[in-house]
Amino acid sequence: MPNSLASTHSDAGRGREILARMDRLPVVRSHIVWIVLIAVNMMIEYYDNGLNIPLATELPRDPGTRVAPEMVGTVLSIFYAGMVVGAVIGGRLADRFGRRPILIWGTVLYSFASLMTAALPYYEYLLVSRFITGIGVQAVTSVLVTYMAEIFPSAKRGRFVAVSTVSFTATAPFLAALAAYILPNNPPGAWRILALVGAAGLLVVPFVRLFLPESPRWLVANGRIDDAERVVSRLEAEALAQGKHIPPVVLPRAASEVTFSLRSLLTDRGLIKIIAVVGFGWFGATLGLYMHQNFVVDILYGMHLRAGQDEAAALNSSYMSYLIWSCLYVVTPVLTFVLISRFERKTVILLGSLSGAVAILGMAFGGISVYNVAAALAFILTGVVFSAYYAYIPEVVPTEARGFGSGIIFGIGRVGAMVTGILYTALYYPSPKGVFGWDREGVYLVAAAAYIISALVVVAFGPKTANRSLEEVANDQVLRSIASHPPAPSSTPDSAPTPTPNRA
Repeated sequence: MPNSLASTHSDAGRGREILARMDRLPVVRSHIVWIVLIAVNMMIEYYDNGLNIPLATELPRDPGTRVAPEMVGTVLSIFYAGMVVGAVIGGRLADRFGRRPILIWGTVLYSFASLMTAALPYYEYLLVSRFITGIGVQAVTSVLVTYMAEIFPSAKRGRFVAVSTVSFTATAPFLAALAAYILPNNPPGAWRILALVGAAGLLVVPFVRLFLPESPRWLVANGRIDDAERVVSRLEAEALAQGKHIPPVVLPRAASEVTFSLRSLLTDRGLIKIIAVVGFGWFGATLGLYMHQNFVVDILYGMHLRAGQDEAAALNSSYMSYLIWSCLYVVTPVLTFVLISRFERKTVILLGSLSGAVAILGMAFGGISVYNVAAALAFILTGVVFSAYYAYIPEVVPTEARGFGSGIIFGIGRVGAMVTGILYTALYYPSPKGVFGWDREGVYLVAAAAYIISALVVVAFGPKTANRSLEEVANDQVLRSIASHPPAPSSTPDSAPTPTPNRA
């Protein structure tokens, strides 16, 4: 494709054509390299997040941390408080400076914070190190899901997101195997070894700098048309060199060539509605996930103790169950790939949420055997929900505010995660440590309800995005906004009509 094809176009028209060229490309080797790097980075982030599962059991067992059982929820919650900050700040910085720099420096931040967790394991220091880890992890996660939405062809975007979930399914059994092998067979402070592994992001940063380009959509939105042209032309040349067919360009319709400023976007009713609806859905899904998953080993450990097992046997049985659940988690990307390729995103969210809630209810009321089976199913099904949201969230926000808007949605969700530690203490422990003392039944009933209610809201009010370009989704929202709130007529007869803003 010649670089001079749009030399007489306006920058906006040329930018639209560049993005349309990118969306109709076949999959090339660069796409594979990018998704591998993204998946590896997500593995490390998921590891730092999943570390909360063994921490919930191990911190009270380690007298050196000075963390009482009822204080564990605070340590876990402070991590998610950091994620709230990282979601908003990271998203805003990604819109201002680009996706790639925030990905790099966020990875450096959470890696050094993981080293701090291992080196300074006292309660007060843990609050600081886990808070900083949360900032870095969520800043990078927000950028990665935005990046995936922007750089892969629209018809294959959901499948690439599904492939990226391999990072979760590879990390879960790896972390569980480390926990099962190291923790029951060593003194209580051995959990520090697991914290050290979270610093592996420092090994990934050089490869990100070398192989991942800046998002062409961000480049176009920020007026760097020539830079975006170079990225897309390189992909086209790569496709031709590999003997692949390149379909003709089909431009998405545009409501106007006028663009919103960030301030206009954030006062747009359509965008606010999207953030509120999808943010509520993500809040419920995140609360439900961490409410059942972070404490799943700790609760099973308590069930084994009450069943008469000694501490060593109970601990070993609980971590072995955790390893089995995590190994079965490999089903998640396959199931996600099938569902997200055939159904609308919010349909997948509904199906996964309802079936996941049923599994969580089995954890609430079943014995140890039922608990183990239900926990495995819950791991798989709620993983599908998370993967669907990772595809959906960046798709519903226009490019000009995608980092910040997605960051706000992720931040709302992480508030749900942040309250899980407090809720767990209130629901699980008997008074005076807790408030209700409902044991596991109360914990898992809240988790199941969060999934069901939030999914119903998203299905009822969220936009459709599957197999559509991001520009089409954004333009539909603009057209609805125009239809609902047409521009006011000019008070001066001789004045020209006010142009309608457009987010395309």
